[in-house]
Amino acid sequence: MTWIGAIVLAVVAGVTEILPVSGSGHLYIFEKLMGLELSQADFMAYRGILHLGIGAALLLFYHKRMGQMLRELLQPVAGGRPNSRRRTVSFPRRLFLLLLLSTLPMFLSLFLNGLRVRIENSDSVLLFVSGFLLLSGIVLYLTGRSARERKNLQQLTLPDALVMGLFQVPTVFPGLSRSGMLLSAGLLREASCGSAVEFAGLMGIPVFLVSGLVQWFGARKTGAATIPTGMCVAGLIITVLVGLMTLRFLRDRAAVRKPTGFAYWCWGAGLLALVLFLVAA
Repeated sequence: MTWIGAIVLAVVAGVTEILPVSGSGHLYIFEKLMGLELSQADFMAYRGILHLGIGAALLLFYHKRMGQMLRELLQPVAGGRPNSRRRTVSFPRRLFLLLLLSTLPMFLSLFLNGLRVRIENSDSVLLFVSGFLLLSGIVLYLTGRSARERKNLQQLTLPDALVMGLFQVPTVFPGLSRSGMLLSAGLLREASCGSAVEFAGLMGIPVFLVSGLVQWFGARKTGAATIPTGMCVAGLIITVLVGLMTLRFLRDRAAVRKPTGFAYWCWGAGLLALVLFLVAA
């Protein structure tokens, strides 16, 4: 890993993990374009650092919403007495329950872990990345064209959260965009684009933080990861900063436009991955 390579991958992750275009797929593409040829341990360790950066960016960006939920959950512990006449659940508490429900289906991804590892260790990984990117673009395009944006964040229901959680399961495969699938699921459930983006971002906080820690310690435990600590720290900081800027851009875009434009990005990236695979073959 070179310093230029580390910086480029950090910038790429900060943009593509937030936008609905597949961060994992783009990391494989740029690794090949730059001729980095990282070992599996180094790629896994650095991707873990980048995921930690994305999780931190999401946490910083949505810190007010997270603070509301935390204060609501800790209120009984802090000595507050719940109102016995109050029959409705507050929005922060309800949002926390929706996020918890949407996270539960991720346990199903454990059954896909063996297949994911075989794909990532395969010489044809770019071919799979190409196919999954093209599929992500199709899903984004179709759901964006048929979207009926009727629900805001406060109107999301338990079935909405469950569907978004189920759509997140197959995104363990490289090239299948996590944010794109979640955005598509939200649009299918008639959520507004902005509400789907925010809910997907809140869902991503535990996913990216846990994924980052698992990948980092998993790679370091093998003793084969050789990326310097300073390079990892720089990559983490760059990913956080670029991620925050990308989150602001996505929030503003989601307020006025549908995500169909990102479908063309996915298709272009998928074709590029296919070309790189064919050239290498």
